[in-house]
Amino acid sequence: MHARTGSPPTGVEDLECGDGSPPDRDALVAAGQALTWQSPFTLGSVLAVPLTRASAVTFDHPELAGVDRWHDRFLRGFAHRMAIELTIASVTAELVGETAEAQPAEAQPGEDVRMLGSAITGLGQLLKDIGGVRRPEECKSMIVADTMRTHDVLLGGLGSQEVSVRRHGAFAVHTVRSVPRRPERCDLDGARAQVGLPWPTRVGGGIGEDLGLARWRSTMQAHGHQVWSRLEERDALVTELWLRDPAEAPG
Repeated sequence: MHARTGSPPTGVEDLECGDGSPPDRDALVAAGQALTWQSPFTLGSVLAVPLTRASAVTFDHPELAGVDRWHDRFLRGFAHRMAIELTIASVTAELVGETAEAQPAEAQPGEDVRMLGSAITGLGQLLKDIGGVRRPEECKSMIVADTMRTHDVLLGGLGSQEVSVRRHGAFAVHTVRSVPRRPERCDLDGARAQVGLPWPTRVGGGIGEDLGLARWRSTMQAHGHQVWSRLEERDALVTELWLRDPAEAPG
């Protein structure tokens, strides 16, 4: 599969088969997503592997169907185990705090208690995020929010940003449209190509501490979601998030 524009596709209409054969829609979508994320992507029985920024190879293997069903099972088990450990840590912190209160001031392990409390808070936030990932109907707003923040970082600040939602078959299509604060100094083409990549510390180099939209790749693959980005009027970056209703998820 090749993108006609020589850059990541803005939709399936930008893709064509290299051998001229009639395109299969699942193969087109899988190839487009693989190019957006620059990572292998499966859709049903189709596996797409990116070769360059604008071309990917697809394979049709029936045994791949449902390959991502492990995703929810793994995260449910992991979240359950983490919840148990978090409960134990919380009880331990409470006991340590009670013991500290009974000790002389010079012997109280105040710093240790604070560090333990901070670790518990961090684990709680991680557990909350994981819970959202395994419940797709509850994490759509988080995906949209990460897209908005990713736009902000890639564009170096925003002049304006709008979010709209429309229905299209089994999908709720969330459209994030962002105009940079200084369009004349912004590489919009470069920003569009990086929407699905790990969040850079600055446009053009490095990876920041937050992955941005990229952290949702496996979730979107597992639940049949899609992401497409394009430019509008040469001054706006637009990302469409095609989020499938949980009841309509493939597999």
